[in-house]
Amino acid sequence: MRPADARYELYGLEGNPYAVGPLDAVTCESDRELLLELAGIRLSAIEAAIERAVSRNRPAFFLITGVGKSGRTSLANHVMRLYQDATAQPGRTFVTHCAEPEHMTHDAYTQMCSTLLGLRNMMNDCAINVPDELRARFSELGRRTSTDPMNEYDLQDIAWSSGATFAAANVGFGVRYESVPTKKLIWLATKVFERTSTVVVFVVDAYDHANTAQLTVADRERFATRGHIVDLGTLPPVQIAELAHRRWSGRPPPPFHAEGLMEALGGRTYTVGQAMRRLALLLEFRLREYEKDDPWPTDDLRMPGDWLHLRIWQGESWNGLGGTHG
Repeated sequence: MRPADARYELYGLEGNPYAVGPLDAVTCESDRELLLELAGIRLSAIEAAIERAVSRNRPAFFLITGVGKSGRTSLANHVMRLYQDATAQPGRTFVTHCAEPEHMTHDAYTQMCSTLLGLRNMMNDCAINVPDELRARFSELGRRTSTDPMNEYDLQDIAWSSGATFAAANVGFGVRYESVPTKKLIWLATKVFERTSTVVVFVVDAYDHANTAQLTVADRERFATRGHIVDLGTLPPVQIAELAHRRWSGRPPPPFHAEGLMEALGGRTYTVGQAMRRLALLLEFRLREYEKDDPWPTDDLRMPGDWLHLRIWQGESWNGLGGTHG
């Protein structure tokens, strides 16, 4: 017999509130409230770093590290939003240049040229009048290759002029690099944007392989003199229980009982993406057990401890068969 469909609408929900996906506080106002101080995130420290940079009219550099599904992109977007808020003025808009993983290369110079030319295109998109001298510099930049590179101080001048052009049009901008493959890009970008009022976020995969920057202790100490570092880890059961409570957006009470969930999880830890995936499946399973047209009896979806134990055990068992891990 086919199981019942999950009736989210009975609980005032449009869908599963634990659905996995990056948060984008820049483009989605409701996502601003969803980022929690979990897995190493300290929003007050991030806000303080941004405020210091803005008050000094300096760039704000951030380095975010973590494995897949640890919330790196969500945090990077949130940093952008915090910077946007800190620099807000009447009529001011904010744009972002994002280098996605599939567009990243090991050639730091080529990557930087792509960034600066991307800023030029964003000016065109925003109908910003680009000064003739800056447009000529962009044209020269487009002609120069890695075999005939511009000096980093020439690149710095282009970045500064770009920032001034954006500012004159009352537009702020930020740059995000996803899955940085080489630390050469980090050092080049911090030099190029050294005099520009902007925010630059480097997302570095915490894996030991050829396609990610291998940062040493000395590298981290060097970056710390220029910007702020956030290392994202896994969530212990107590933080997963908090995530389950805070992400519930339906009628109260939340369906996960904190103590029962923590007990069922045992000592296992998960990235925020893995934890959300498990919570989403548990809620889906629970709702599919109910076939009536009114909310669950007593308006309560609470999942008993033995039920959670069974479902989590099943999820772990299915993992080896391509199940819930991820």
